[in-house]
Amino acid sequence: MKNNKITSCIIKTKIGNFQIIIDNGYLTKAYPCNLKENIFSASELIFVKNDINKYLDGKKKTFSMRVKPEGSKFQKIVWKEIKKIKYGKTKSYFELAKKLGTSPRAIGNACSKNKCLLFIPCHRVIRTDKTLGGFLMGENIKKKLLTLEKSF
Repeated sequence: MKNNKITSCIIKTKIGNFQIIIDNGYLTKAYPCNLKENIFSASELIFVKNDINKYLDGKKKTFSMRVKPEGSKFQKIVWKEIKKIKYGKTKSYFELAKKLGTSPRAIGNACSKNKCLLFIPCHRVIRTDKTLGGFLMGENIKKKLLTLEKSF
């Protein structure tokens, strides 16, 4: 029998509260929630919180925590490609779809299922006409994240 170590907490950030779940040293969820921040002591949770806050303060461009998102094979392929988009840059749903041999709608759907926000930067995926497109936390937060990244 496999011995799983799952750690979870709610952290407060500048853009709202996030539920963080770490499974055997891999981040599996960094997802917005309406729950209040809770007390936690696990060093890996403190590490993730510090990583997120440094990113939101413009002091960090990449995350150190290994990510192991839960999703379909296709979603994981899309997310892997999205992780290649450099900090401060964007790609369109169409560009990603063309590269992966699928439709822009399928790319958007995979983005909507991303439970590791920021760590898998779906906010860097925009429409071909340069408008923002959807984002789980709303267009305003997507715009703030892109503006933050472009300023560093």
